[in-house]
Amino acid sequence: MHKVKDFISQFTDKEIINIVKIGRSYFLAGEEQKRLSEKINQEMFSIGIFLGESKKEFKPSPALIDIIAGLSDKKVFITKKAEWLFLCRRDVFEKNIVKKNVEKGLVLVQNDKDENLGYGRIVTKGKKIFIKNLLDKGYYLRREN
Repeated sequence: MHKVKDFISQFTDKEIINIVKIGRSYFLAGEEQKRLSEKINQEMFSIGIFLGESKKEFKPSPALIDIIAGLSDKKVFITKKAEWLFLCRRDVFEKNIVKKNVEKGLVLVQNDKDENLGYGRIVTKGKKIFIKNLLDKGYYLRREN
């Protein structure tokens, strides 16, 4: 359970409860779902909302990033043009950052309506600053092709 909690702690000190681990995957399950799963005499492969998977390192799902965005202020707000580019797996350059609440590390990438688009890492190369796209909501659409 520590990998998902370690990931969440990079954005907030608030705790997400009812996390269930099945194999290498983590899920958010309500109390009723958990009680029902205990009654079923079968090994489950999923329950509730998929939060991510632990391989060498923890890989979050867009659903987990959405949940974290409601709990964290480690956010970067970007322009409308950059929003589209970010959703197409592109990085965000400093000129497209409208507002930021953090100077380094992992950040949640938000549009001007405070809707979460994904997350990235603030990178500095010389005098240039940009946000490296680590996961965006376009991921599932690209994965289908």
